[in-house]
Amino acid sequence: MGRVTSSYMKLLEQWSPTLFLLGGVVLVAFAASLAAIGLMDMSSPRNILAGAGFTLAFLGLFGLCAGLTDRSPRLARAGSIFAVLGGVGFTLTFVLGIAEFVEITPPAWVEAAQLLNIASIVLGFLLVGIASLRTDVYPQSLGVLLFVPAVLFAANITRVAFLGPWTPSWAPFLLGSLQAMAMLAIGYILHDESTPTEPAERPIDRAA
Repeated sequence: MGRVTSSYMKLLEQWSPTLFLLGGVVLVAFAASLAAIGLMDMSSPRNILAGAGFTLAFLGLFGLCAGLTDRSPRLARAGSIFAVLGGVGFTLTFVLGIAEFVEITPPAWVEAAQLLNIASIVLGFLLVGIASLRTDVYPQSLGVLLFVPAVLFAANITRVAFLGPWTPSWAPFLLGSLQAMAMLAIGYILHDESTPTEPAERPIDRAA
């Protein structure tokens, strides 16, 4: 069982750059849907897009934990737990969005389970970011970028708690756009790090 889990983690580690990039692209669409709601008072499938985008990002985060397990095992394992919880929570967000789209009332526990998302995105990205900064497995810039989704989500939750979900009207679009850019930047750094560079050509020795 342990070997199977390890092989899945290694597979996700290889796909982590792509997962973050795909998640970022979907979250760009999510941010656009927030603009449609806040600025033009239009309905949009925001929960479907948010659920899909963040689920992809959490799969990528889980893959990062595979590369950190040997160098920072405790933080990597804790991060992987929150990555799994986040993946489950945002998958439920995706299901909830589909239910809303087809006008089906989901069970109450599905909405209550969305609370998993708060702890998962804040603690999951923070823990993996700290683990990344404490090791040399990934670039230091990646560790810093991993803090961004956690800080943005915490700021958004605080805003909603004190001001409401759509006050000010531009805030959801701005925070959603920053989340998307953070995921795209994480994916870009990982992709750039995993791309092999061409070896420099050796100069021809003409003094034979």
